[in-house]
Amino acid sequence: MIPLLLALALAAPPELKRAKDQFDFGAYADAAGILRQMLARRPELTPDEAVDAQRILGISEYQLGDKAAARAAFVSLLSYEPDYALDPFLVPPPIVEFFDGVKREYEPVLAPLRERHRELADQQRLADEARRRLLAEEAARAGPPQKIVRIEQRVYMFNWLPLGAGQFQNGERAKGTAIAAGQLVLGLVNVAAIVAHNQIANDRTRTCISGQQGCATPPYSDSDRQLLGQIDAVKYTSAGLFWLLYGYGVWDAHRHFVPRIETEITVRQPGGALKLEWSF
Repeated sequence: MIPLLLALALAAPPELKRAKDQFDFGAYADAAGILRQMLARRPELTPDEAVDAQRILGISEYQLGDKAAARAAFVSLLSYEPDYALDPFLVPPPIVEFFDGVKREYEPVLAPLRERHRELADQQRLADEARRRLLAEEAARAGPPQKIVRIEQRVYMFNWLPLGAGQFQNGERAKGTAIAAGQLVLGLVNVAAIVAHNQIANDRTRTCISGQQGCATPPYSDSDRQLLGQIDAVKYTSAGLFWLLYGYGVWDAHRHFVPRIETEITVRQPGGALKLEWSF
């Protein structure tokens, strides 16, 4: 819960995204209005978010003809990143020249600020190196890990597949094999019954006309009609059993489905045993 709340707190304000969308569509007045209202509340922005907001605001104000407001936005941008430069391939040349002029004008103030930023970056780099060194020393002292956890994410859609796919995913190989074999046999029987029925029904040499012996209900003889009835019974029975077995497989796969499997492997000393523990 705490990491989630922290992530939400650090998420970029939605106004910044809306301003970016308006800016990308050339709606400079809307983008500037959104950013003015957002910045008036003094939100907690990361340095990158603040730079992005002031960049969009400065360019938008310039496009709207308010160079004083554009200048103020660009000065605020430079206070976060003194070495910032607008991309001449994305920003019109007059705005780039205006920004560079503001940057040159404030160079006496930006020089010590730039030096301070470099000092902070060096301090952060030294702190990161010290942290990595500390972790490396602790890892060397503790030796290899005593426990390894392997995480397996299972796919929910497998529960709906035929041929025992859900059972195989759940580790029930015998049951999965039985379901797969049953569905394959029933499917083959059903297909064979359909083929046999069509062959008899479309065989013109087996037709008869009314009045012939053994032809009570043409166009098929009584014996062929009885045979077709038996084939139909096999066809519909095999289809019904196939779908019944499929339904059982889906129900059983859902009943035993576990979305996440953690396998704990405890590493023993040399010559020891390997211990596997499953937690669901």
